[in-house]
Amino acid sequence: MPKIGLKQIIRRVEKKKQDYQKYNFERLQEEAFATFFDLAQEYTSLEALYLISVAVPKIFFGLESRLYLVEEDNVIKLVCTSEDGIVESTSGDVEHIKLADSFYRKGSSFVFPIRGNRALRKRVPFHVPNQILGMFEIISEKDIGEHWVFFFEKFTNRIGYNLHQKMLIQQNIEHIKFINRLVADIEHNVISPNLHYKLFFRRLDKIIKNFQKISIDLEEIRKLDDGSCKEMAERLADFQEKFEENVGELRSQTEEIKKHYEHISLFLETLFRREHFVKGTYVLREQPCNFKREILEPVLSRYLPKFRERGIVIENLLEDVPDDEIELLVDKGLISQVFDNFFSNAVKYTREIVDYLGHKVKFVSCGRKVLKDYFGQGIDGVQFTVFTTGPPLSKEEAARVFEEGYRGRGMGIELGSGHGLSFVKHVIEIHGGVVGCKPQKNGNLFYFIIPKKRDRSRLGNNQ
Repeated sequence: MPKIGLKQIIRRVEKKKQDYQKYNFERLQEEAFATFFDLAQEYTSLEALYLISVAVPKIFFGLESRLYLVEEDNVIKLVCTSEDGIVESTSGDVEHIKLADSFYRKGSSFVFPIRGNRALRKRVPFHVPNQILGMFEIISEKDIGEHWVFFFEKFTNRIGYNLHQKMLIQQNIEHIKFINRLVADIEHNVISPNLHYKLFFRRLDKIIKNFQKISIDLEEIRKLDDGSCKEMAERLADFQEKFEENVGELRSQTEEIKKHYEHISLFLETLFRREHFVKGTYVLREQPCNFKREILEPVLSRYLPKFRERGIVIENLLEDVPDDEIELLVDKGLISQVFDNFFSNAVKYTREIVDYLGHKVKFVSCGRKVLKDYFGQGIDGVQFTVFTTGPPLSKEEAARVFEEGYRGRGMGIELGSGHGLSFVKHVIEIHGGVVGCKPQKNGNLFYFIIPKKRDRSRLGNNQ
């Protein structure tokens, strides 16, 4: 953008002064302009601007008005009227309103285009023809005359400039919120898990040192003379056992690193999609996906060693469910991170209990069930659950556990940011679903429910 100097601004001010002298607005019209500008500055939300736009003609001139905005695909939507205020649904009559580049009259309606700021045309959240953001309808049984047509053309221009500025401000705020959330997601789902590579390499270093020691042993065996066959055979047998043991450990660590690499690669691809940054929110890439084979089992396999280390028994109730019964249309990368967060919490917070037989157990169970018509007629919900043993949360904790930054009182020394379950909630909601936590006698049941069929129009969820 070229630098603006004082002389340029002075010329613009002089030009505006001359323009207003030519406009020859009446005092009441000037007061209406001043009131609109003052209130548009005072209130920061888009909804307030809608209301101010229709209230000024009503109070100053006794004229009813309606505000229409252009949405994506150039669809015109009634958003506010001087009779009813903000319009929540699309049931308003918009048939007589057409997107036009100039003023037109139809019956008792005088309709004016609302233009955006030309200097900001590239930063409109979506494409609009000729920077037209909407249409403004003045209702009057009498002909308002050319002088008033000219006034309302200027008035709607001011609506457009303010509307454009507030749209961009709101868009920027949403982008900043998204970036902050994305940074937290990356820290929680990528950077922290990536620390496991350090552990993997330590284990590999240990195996390499074992191989070096075996090499030294081999050298000693080579130096033995022919009269030491028995000793050589014993040393070779010991060498073979150590060699096979280390090869097995090396193979195991290689598989762990491969799983971890695939896991982190999937998360990085999911979190750094270009569409997220363009839209300022997570944009789903939905595809038919088998939950058991493509999501649950790969994530669970990574956590099985961690469960074993802590003496936690895992029961996967989905093992006996046929594959074709758990195929849903979801974003595989994001849903994988949902299960990752559930299992990460299960490792940290599962505690020992005494079961009904008097045995001490630490237990995690994951399952699934179909909820008939959960999201409305003909739209079943599919509920996935992860149950962990331990002290049940209070009702207050269970209600707040998915809030950003919230950590329950029983978290003890376990490290955590309180972000994981907030991430889960956000991901499930943009899939059109819900999350929850149900404290039970010997633990807590965490769950999410998503639609078996994706139908945003019926679910009423915005992506």
